Amino acid sequence: MKSLVTGATGFVGGNLVKRLLAKGDKVRCFVRKSSDTSFLKHSDGEIAEGDVKNYESVLEAARGIERVYHCAAAMGIGTMPRNEYFAVNADGTRNVVQACEKTGVETLVYASTQSVTFDLTERMNATEDSPSYPSRYKDPYSASKALGEREVLQAARDGRLWACAIRPTFVWGPGDRLMLPAIAKMARHNQLFLIGGGRSQISPSHVENVCEIMMLAAEKEGVSGETFLVTDNENIAVGEFTRRMVEAVGLPKPTKSIPYGLASALAGVVEKIHKLPFIKKPPPMSRYGVAIMGMNLTFSCEKAARMLGYRPIISLDEGMRGLSDWIMEVGGIEKLIG
Repeated sequence: MKSLVTGATGFVGGNLVKRLLAKGDKVRCFVRKSSDTSFLKHSDGEIAEGDVKNYESVLEAARGIERVYHCAAAMGIGTMPRNEYFAVNADGTRNVVQACEKTGVETLVYASTQSVTFDLTERMNATEDSPSYPSRYKDPYSASKALGEREVLQAARDGRLWACAIRPTFVWGPGDRLMLPAIAKMARHNQLFLIGGGRSQISPSHVENVCEIMMLAAEKEGVSGETFLVTDNENIAVGEFTRRMVEAVGLPKPTKSIPYGLASALAGVVEKIHKLPFIKKPPPMSRYGVAIMGMNLTFSCEKAARMLGYRPIISLDEGMRGLSDWIMEVGGIEKLIG
């Protein structure tokens, strides 16, 4: 099997490349010219430079490929200009879909997110069908990822392409160079606040479990046009999850808390200030970020278990031990914080 992984140096993409190579697939790694490809150069993966925003480079990378795992995305909460989210997550995904159609790719698995249905209201044991896409989004990341997911699913439902979408819920684990360093940096400076005491419940998705379900979906007949939530099948309070994570990397546990209403109000003010034309930097906090950390957001992966045979391969306990081991391998948390 010859597979293409977009975003191959990213968190999910990088871990997926390792899994596919270990399985014996021939893997083409689609990366931007500026990406750090050092770990890929020591593997059997083929490197193809390009950008999902450039259709011709995606088309070239897709030639001769049987399966595409589309993991490239503009990530983060307010960490880049609004138009960049849409250029990568919406227009870039359209380029991937069209390139797959043009070159005759057999299978496309899209790394989406639970945020495509998020409207800043709580979710308890939510499924793929409840809720549906909201009429309005509160943040560009969710809105742009939803547009990308719709491109993928429409192509599948029109019969133009075999494709499905995977919706991770709160991705964590070894290789995380976005969320973990941000949390660690705040913890190191005693600036890590819990919201509402950290009592809200979440359903995390270990990166290995995300890779597992993407590979299962690619092999399964009869699931084109479907969406699948993926979790570790274990709910946990945000405060407990955060404490265990910072302990795993050798940093002090958070002791401060801020009420949810106050945090959300402050984030709203910050967002408005950063919309002023003379302020060029993205806001350091957002209502979306506060909601993710302060609301009950739990999800069911029953559909994936029933239709794909999905079972988490990494538990929370195993994942925390693996996270600690990875931090030691890279030379300590300070290497990630910089």
